[in-house]
Amino acid sequence: MRRLFLSVLLLSIGCGDDAPTGTWQLLAERRPSSLLAVWASSADDVWVVGGREGTGLGPTVFHFDGTAWSKLDANQPNTDIWQVFGFKDGDVFLGGSNGTILRYRAGTFTKLITPSTQTVFGLWGASPTDVWATGGQSAGTPFVWRLQGDEFVEVPGLPSTFTVGAVWKVAGRSATDVWMSCSQGLVLHWDGQTLSNEQVGKPEESLFSIGCNSKRCVTAGTNLTNGVLYQNDGNGWVSRVPTQDGPIWRGVTPMGDHTWVVGVSGAVLRLDDSRWKSDPQELTIESLHAAWSTAEGELFAVGGKFDRAITIDGVFLFKGTTELPPLP
Repeated sequence: MRRLFLSVLLLSIGCGDDAPTGTWQLLAERRPSSLLAVWASSADDVWVVGGREGTGLGPTVFHFDGTAWSKLDANQPNTDIWQVFGFKDGDVFLGGSNGTILRYRAGTFTKLITPSTQTVFGLWGASPTDVWATGGQSAGTPFVWRLQGDEFVEVPGLPSTFTVGAVWKVAGRSATDVWMSCSQGLVLHWDGQTLSNEQVGKPEESLFSIGCNSKRCVTAGTNLTNGVLYQNDGNGWVSRVPTQDGPIWRGVTPMGDHTWVVGVSGAVLRLDDSRWKSDPQELTIESLHAAWSTAEGELFAVGGKFDRAITIDGVFLFKGTTELPPLP
């Protein structure tokens, strides 16, 4: 049924993007741990991160320099890295379990001070000195942190009733326009002075990811059984994908002109020519956790079996016009 849904999904809605060209490539499969996030300043500067590769081992961290992949040692045993975000020719930040946030600068990882050991699921920054971190746990304590010097500090303003769950992801347009997706159907917004909240979905919905560009913001996730997707073109949040028999969505491309959404069973959506359209690929049926799009609309997507204590079976897809080497 989900295969049928993916092949026929074609919804007419607001403004869209030009359809990018390219072919699907499978760059990794059946990795020891799930691949959980990807960030790229260009197709010649790509970071892929993921879970620990075994008991007592460190997280998965790969970097592509335009020619070859390098595997990096973050020196963080028994740690899963759930998010990566960086700046072209500058700092790269990695966040994950045990309250871990690393800054990669000039070839060296530095562990930054954080307020707790809750899992960091989201990272985004307007500049290398203004970075946001979000996270929590499904049954833990949600949080929002912001970088001050070499330390992340807690940002007040979460709803008083929002004491269990997670602020899953964060994305923004500027230092005064930052958006965050949460458990309980909530979306948070920072306007440069205060952190406000809005009930976008139903209380039983987890909005796992969010992305924004100059035209819109998109957040997506699940209502426990099916996928939900909401879009804000400047006039409020509107549901854009029917939940009946639709796949659970896990990742939205955080920024850029081209908007993609990925989810379970290898599902992929893109906003194209005023419509959300499925972009089926036949390379994997593993669940996709996160995605990143280049300025040209090329797509990187990662995933695996990540809804478990020790993640496994990492997968990495690329859709673009150039041929990239697989992960070593």
